[in-house]
Amino acid sequence: MNDLFSRFIVYKSDAMKRFTTLFVISCSLLCITCSKKPKGSPGENEIWLEYKLFQPSQLIVKSGTTVTFTNKDNANHSATNINGLFDSGKISSGQSYSFTFTKTGSFSFYCKYHSSVTAEQGYITVQ
Repeated sequence: MNDLFSRFIVYKSDAMKRFTTLFVISCSLLCITCSKKPKGSPGENEIWLEYKLFQPSQLIVKSGTTVTFTNKDNANHSATNINGLFDSGKISSGQSYSFTFTKTGSFSFYCKYHSSVTAEQGYITVQ
């Protein structure tokens, strides 16, 4: 009877080791594949909407330039001008919104879904 009990304990111990190893590997792969940091950098006249970050947060363009806001995050974002000049509405992950600036000046924008996050605000200067 003692021999049967010790075999049971060894079996449970080996099974637990395999489960723990599999669990750790699965969690590691999940963390790697769910990375929020996109590779590369925004193109000319493009702003990436990322996790708690607009990249770049400041842009200088000439009048008549179209700026594209691209959501590189898993969450929804917006590109909303404080004075109502433009409002993208909801930009889902992988989607974009473009706006052509025809007036000169400085135009601030923010994400209305994350308005308390100061890093999700930016400025576009049109010359």
